Amino acid sequence: MESRILVTGATGKVGREIVRILLTRKAIVRAATRDPATARRLFGESVEIVELDYDATETWDNAVTWVDSMFLMPPPFDPHASETLGSFLDWAVSSEVGRVVLLSAMGAATNPDLALRKVEQHLQELGIAFTILRPNLYMQNFSSGFLRDAIRDRDRFELNAGDGRVSFVDVRDVAAVAAAALGGGPHDGREYTLTGTESFGFGDVARLLTEAAGRTITYAPVEAARMRALMREHGWPEAQADVAARLYESVRSGVREPVHDDLEQILGRAPRRFADYAQGAADAWRKRATDRVGG
Repeated sequence: MESRILVTGATGKVGREIVRILLTRKAIVRAATRDPATARRLFGESVEIVELDYDATETWDNAVTWVDSMFLMPPPFDPHASETLGSFLDWAVSSEVGRVVLLSAMGAATNPDLALRKVEQHLQELGIAFTILRPNLYMQNFSSGFLRDAIRDRDRFELNAGDGRVSFVDVRDVAAVAAAALGGGPHDGREYTLTGTESFGFGDVARLLTEAAGRTITYAPVEAARMRALMREHGWPEAQADVAARLYESVRSGVREPVHDDLEQILGRAPRRFADYAQGAADAWRKRATDRVGG
């Protein structure tokens, strides 16, 4: 019998790419999201779309029933993710989900107080097949959200990362690994750290974005308080802004600089390069028409 796969966070950066990869493989896919309308725009009738809100237990059963494998996307930057996802995982296992691919984060294994680490440990104790993915910061963070807006509108982005370096990874590569892991086999019980092949400081990133956008982009290191304020201005809840600020603060200490070869070993090819990502994403940073005419 063909495996039935649930992809949570199906409209997010990683989730949408996983769904697309699985569809090319003729997999039976159920796309779970808090925003079914967006999912329908993305996927049309090619997948079954279900509403799933981790905070609304009444949506759980419809999402996990008749599912064999699940990609689990934690709510981004949620300091309480372990509490909600622990219960959701228990429910999924009781509904006979037999394999879970968890999206965690680089460095989570060494931080016992991190919510994601607690989710990892809970998953490992359930007695089912699992794979844990720990990607570094995404290249695509620069072409969406508050970083995209800052680059597009002000030719400048600010982070509390100091001069730290990051081995950025492309979302599409993370999704390809996740899709492979959902097939089980050699990936069951494994924990992978997913990075690119080079580490960059954010000044280097600004240079690559400058080349791609065709105008000067600059990076300005700031303190954590300024970072939190910027994110609050962009609509981030306070708790999530605090988590994001701590994440970028960790860059200063070098924890996101190392390069790992897990991705290359799994996919049999080199990870995508930041320069190639930037050239392909250049439209995200183009000035809006009103900006160009000064209106």
